[in-house]
Amino acid sequence: MKARKWAMEYGVAIGFTVLLSAVLGQIPLFRSSSIGKLQASDLVQFLGYGAAVAIAWLSARRLANDLPEEWKWLAPFRPLIQPAATLVTIALAYSVVLLVCGPFLGKTARGVYNWVFIAGIVGSAAWLVFSWITKCAPLMESAEGRKLRKAA
Repeated sequence: MKARKWAMEYGVAIGFTVLLSAVLGQIPLFRSSSIGKLQASDLVQFLGYGAAVAIAWLSARRLANDLPEEWKWLAPFRPLIQPAATLVTIALAYSVVLLVCGPFLGKTARGVYNWVFIAGIVGSAAWLVFSWITKCAPLMESAEGRKLRKAA
């Protein structure tokens, strides 16, 4: 039950943050206010969506470090939690960071920005695959061996 409460707390925080960011970003006051090229609505959405992505990543980190008793079925996949969360976080962060950086990026800077995120996504995908091969697959094999011995 503790795990369900914990997941609900993080889930509600993420949902509430995304909802508030979307609503506040559409208010005419925020849409019409700007500092140079940066609109207040983009800044509000950046802060809200960025906070939601950060909360999601931190919840995955907590899950990987402190797996609840009720979720023991997830134990063989524990090494994949942090790399998978990082992959999703970097993919989502591309659009979130673009909210505040986009107005200031020229053609060359936009290309560099894109390649930085491409490198991050490919790197975290490689980390995910490496974690599967080196940590998760051996755990799955040992769990399969135990099941076969119990059946015999």
